Formats: sequence, structure tokens, C-alpha cells
Amino acid sequence: MVRVLLDYESSRMTAHYARITDQTVRRRWEEAMKVNIKGERAALDTDGLLGQAQWAKVRYGIATRTLPNGHCGLPVQKTCPHANACLTCPVFVTGPEFLPELRDQRTRTLTLIDNATSCGHTRVAEMNRQVADNLTRMIDQMQEDPGTGEESADAS
Repeated sequence: MVRVLLDYESSRMTAHYARITDQTVRRRWEEAMKVNIKGERAALDTDGLLGQAQWAKVRYGIATRTLPNGHCGLPVQKTCPHANACLTCPVFVTGPEFLPELRDQRTRTLTLIDNATSCGHTRVAEMNRQVADNLTRMIDQMQEDPGTGEESADAS
């Protein structure tokens, strides 16, 4: 089907370009900055068989568990007990391509904290402070890195 859509005469040519595309995507993924919830760069082991296994895990995770503001780094054979709690999950990873969503989410989270505090809902404010702090650390790290195309003055 892919061969016909791309108008290749042989399956061999289709396979050749599919392999090149996967290599290109992997290389870009390896080069891209990834930041965890602590605002630290997330490392990716890219060498040898472990690197190949890591890439297969990442590729599968991106295809099956992409979030609106990053990717889940949880091994595929595990299930997440924290529905919608990714910004407090130690295996959450994000990158500069999600900065607009992260900034919007930080703004909404800070508003929620202010509203909860003014209404006396201290537990709701407490729970969301960790999310806001994690968002700030991730955003700050990505804004400080010159390779993201962002300037520190653009901070929201």
C-alpha cells in the first residue's frame, strides 16, 4: 500500500526509503533536547543493542502514548497508575516543540492555584504547586538552551 501511495515501482525501493526515514527520525530524536520534570536534560543511551532497544521503546511510546505536552517514557510493558498526572511523573519527558502548550498549562495552573488559595482550598493549591514548579523548571531549562530557538526574554 505504501509502495503504491509513494508511486514506487518496487517494494525494495519503498523499504530503502522507509529505513532512511527511520534513521533520520532516530538521529533527530537523539539530537533533540529532552527535559524531565526536574528540568534536567533526559539522556538517551544510543549505542549498541541497548541503544537500539531504547530507540524501539521510544518509537513505540511516541506512536502510542504521545501527550499534548510531551511523551511518556514509561516502559511499554507497564501501565500508568497516574492518569493525567504526567507532570509529577518521573518518566515524563518533553521538549522545545511543546513550549507553547507548557506555557499555557503553567498559566492555567497558576490561575487555578490563585483561585484555590483565595477560596481556602489549600489541598488543591498544594497539589498544583508541584505541577507549576515542574512546568517552570522544564520551561526555564528549554529557554536557557540556545539550541531550542527560544530566547530567555520570551519567558511567559
